[in-house]
Amino acid sequence: MQQQSQTSQGHHAIVFGCSGINGWALVNQLLNNYPAPGTFSRVTAVANRAFTAEEAQWPTDDRLQIVSGVDLLVGDDAALKKTLAEKISSVETISHVYYAAYRASDVPEEECRLNKEMLRAAVQTLENLSPKLSFVTLITGTKAYGVYLLDKFPFRNQIPLKEDLPRVPAEYAKDLFYYHEVDLLQELSTGKSWSWCEVRPDVIVGLAPFGNANCMAQTMGIYLSLYRALEGPNARVPFPGNSTTWTLQSTDSNQDIIARFCIHASLQPREKVHTRAFNIADSARPVAWSERWPILASYFGLEGVGPEEGRSLHPTEYIDRNWEELKRLCSEREGVKEEVIYRSMHNTGARMGSLRLMDFDRPFDLGRAREIGFSEEMDTRTSWFGAFERVRRAGIML
Repeated sequence: MQQQSQTSQGHHAIVFGCSGINGWALVNQLLNNYPAPGTFSRVTAVANRAFTAEEAQWPTDDRLQIVSGVDLLVGDDAALKKTLAEKISSVETISHVYYAAYRASDVPEEECRLNKEMLRAAVQTLENLSPKLSFVTLITGTKAYGVYLLDKFPFRNQIPLKEDLPRVPAEYAKDLFYYHEVDLLQELSTGKSWSWCEVRPDVIVGLAPFGNANCMAQTMGIYLSLYRALEGPNARVPFPGNSTTWTLQSTDSNQDIIARFCIHASLQPREKVHTRAFNIADSARPVAWSERWPILASYFGLEGVGPEEGRSLHPTEYIDRNWEELKRLCSEREGVKEEVIYRSMHNTGARMGSLRLMDFDRPFDLGRAREIGFSEEMDTRTSWFGAFERVRRAGIML
């Protein structure tokens, strides 16, 4: 890939959680000069895991610095400050923080504590290190609207979902770490010169090169490529959900759209974005699985059809049943990474549950994003085919 030369006048971006689906895309868009060449002269990618730019499949670019081995929960603030000061070149010039880090826990109270503490440590440490800090972008999601509550989803009669809807009832809100993070940013920014906003995507279409259970494009790519290999070209592949979810309307969020919007929002005047939440999706027009599924299947030369009684296996069920065949096919095909595929398929229930468990439409209203000048859209074919191409190049499907 073409080498980009470093400029001296642009902003310095730092991306936390850069190995995940959103963080990876943010670094990729920054290195591909969104929104324009010279906007960012330095890009610092921070992660706990160690990896190279080549492994991450980012462009070769001398503006990029990968800082690995940073665990925001280890040590005190002084130790983190010392680590970042030693590892990040020109740390005092960091201006824009894109926060996509996350720590999972099966205990909601602990998940809230961990993620709030990570965000606090990152922001307060950078406040002390860089007088140029100007903006923090926090990526959350549709949990903010309570979609995970399923039959208790409070806004099924208030769609499309708008950012000014109230929070979910207190009995559930206390266990939702997004709210704790937003409240923290509100507290930390009071009286400060830096601004922040919250960005809410729905199901994210894209790639996390190192394997991610919450990456639906990876899960679907593994499933449909295996289905094609075992059942043959032009085979009918039933939708793995049910007749209810087949017709439900929602708005996909491609990782590139999310990343570009995050960057766009962070460069707007303070009065337009500070403390505000923004929905982001590929299009203001919602899509049902009845439209989406045939498109996904066609990438693999399959015929995507509606759910069929007794034949609509969940992707993880199908893969479990054919795991030995999948392992054999992985060993026969150069560049296919069996260990990453395994990680990708482990504990996919949270994301893939939307195929069967939801019984409500959840389209987004994109009015706020449009109000601040972001009008880019992406159709279903472009969004998913692009994601599948990335998954294939990464060796995470057959």
